[in-house]
Order: sequence, then structure tokens, then C-alpha cells
Amino acid sequence: MLLLETSNRILENLVNDRLNAEKFETVEVMAADFDGVQFHISTPSEGKNLLQISIQTRCGAELLKFGGADKLKAIYGPLLQASPEAGYDATLLVDLSAPPAGQTKETLAKHIAAFKRHLIAAPFLYVFEAMEKKAALPDIIAIHYRDQEAFYIKPEGDRVIVIFDVNFKDADDIVFSKVFLQEFADARRTISNAPAVTFSQKEPPLELRGVKDVKASESHGFISFVLFPNHTAAKSREKVVDLIQTFRDYLHYHIKCSKAQMHTSMRLRVESLLQILNRAKPEPVDSAKRTISGKTFKRA
Repeated sequence: MLLLETSNRILENLVNDRLNAEKFETVEVMAADFDGVQFHISTPSEGKNLLQISIQTRCGAELLKFGGADKLKAIYGPLLQASPEAGYDATLLVDLSAPPAGQTKETLAKHIAAFKRHLIAAPFLYVFEAMEKKAALPDIIAIHYRDQEAFYIKPEGDRVIVIFDVNFKDADDIVFSKVFLQEFADARRTISNAPAVTFSQKEPPLELRGVKDVKASESHGFISFVLFPNHTAAKSREKVVDLIQTFRDYLHYHIKCSKAQMHTSMRLRVESLLQILNRAKPEPVDSAKRTISGKTFKRA
């Protein structure tokens, strides 16, 4: 199965092109990413050698509150602006003529392309690191990252439960998701270190009892991952965060691919049946007769 990239390819290519350009030019680009995220890449008035990258999400305040501000500061250092661009959650400012010390142009482009990844990953790492230090944590962290959808992070003992509230707009998607997620649940039979996965439709799991703004309807499904200490440990947490933060898009991508594959198979089957029916058609009988002189006539 295809794993989605956590970085933004458009952002990476654009920054890479600007860094390697022969002369600096004014840039004004809007780019989108999964989960309603938007980027604004522009040249500020201070000079064409500068490139400003701003990010906007539906849940910027929640992400910044639960580790996002500290994580971005630790990762991007002086590139992160104290005051983001108006209407955006965070802003980076890059001097194209003088990349930060210790980074090549290629690594800098990849570094900036992971802007969204680092912001979305912050709440997960915030919980994992606090558990490792045995620091105090809220009972549950709610991140409302999409319209009518959210994910929840609940520390519980030495485990972390991550719950995705997914709004299925198509009833068929619920059926596909149940089959798809059953494979995740069955994986623990053969993979000993896999997280436990459960799926419930309409009814929120017990971990969300008493939590505000939880949607409960026929179109909502709740997918719970139980992450064990081997998943939250320092050596594996970065990869775990990469996989789990893209899970919702990963799920919908493969549901749509499955439906497309079924439609293709059905069309091929229909074409095959039509060929069989066409071969079964009787040949038309020519009732016209010719005389010795070449004239034609038909018998009554």
C-alpha cells in the first residue's frame, strides 16, 4: 500500500528553484495541502533575496498551544518569525543569498517542505516526551483539524490512545473502511509490536465520554489506536508520528483507490459480456437471387 508523503512537494520544488535561481525575482504563490492546510509563499518588501513562507490550518491555535510553538522554534530557530503573517499561524523567513550554516540548498528546501509535518506532529511529540519525563498532562487533547472532524490524544498509564473522528460523506465509504480497518485489527495476530486498532460507527468510544463537541451520527466513525511504550520511545516516535498523522488521508486515499479498481473491473466485465453477445448475433440471411443475366430478384 502507498504511504503518503509528510512533506509538501510543491513547497520543496519552489524553494529549491528559488535557491538555485540565477537572479532573485518576486514570488507570489498560494499552495494547498491535505486537511485544508494552505501555504503562502511570497517575497516581502524588504528585498527580493528574502522568501517568506506562511502556513494556515483550521487548528493552528490548538497546535501551537500543545507543543507547536516550542517545536517550531526548536526546529527552525531564527527562520521562525515572532509575528506571523496576518491570517496565518506561523511564518518562516529565508534569506536566499545566505542559507543557514550547516545546511545545503537541497537540505534547506526539504527542511522547509516539512513545515506542516512539524506543526501537526507537535501535539503527539508533546505527549510522548511529557510521558517519558513523567510530567503532568491534560486528560485529553482535542485537535479539530478538519470541518466536523478531529483527532484526540489521550495519555493512559504507559500508553497513548489516539482517536480519529472521521466524517464519511458517502455511505459506501463506511463499508469499505470496516473491511480496510479489519486488516489493521488482524495485524496484531502476526505482528507482535503493532498497535491495537478498533473501529466504531456512530457511537464514540468510552475514552471520549464527557468530551465536548464530539460528533455522534450515522456518518461518523471513530478509529482508535493504542500506542504502547515501544511506539512512543525516542528511537521510534518520529516514524510513528509520520504514519499516524497521515492516517486519515491514507484511509480515504485507499478507499477511493479500491472503489476505482472495482469500477474498472466492472467496466472490463461488461465489455467482455458485450463481446460475447455480439459474437452470438446470427448473420443476416441474404434472400436476393441472381439470374443468369445478372439481374437480382427476391422470392416472395
